[in-house]
Amino acid sequence: MKSLLRQAREARGLTVEEVAAKLGIPPGYYSQIERGERSVSAERAKQIASALGVSVEAVFTPLRYARRVGTCSRSDSLA
Repeated sequence: MKSLLRQAREARGLTVEEVAAKLGIPPGYYSQIERGERSVSAERAKQIASALGVSVEAVFTPLRYARRVGTCSRSDSLA
């Protein structure tokens, strides 16, 4: 199942490397964040949200949960 971050990144035509460069972190580290293997600080979450054009909440919400409770908006997932 894709994460909201991955879905948002792909919808914008960005690679892991491009997002990582915007954030100033290694691509492997960003990939781990995207897969939910790394946690992020509130500040880093804001940076990721800005880089992907999604809400900060989307950074912390698994895609499956967001769809189930109806918090996944079109702009957070498909824009």
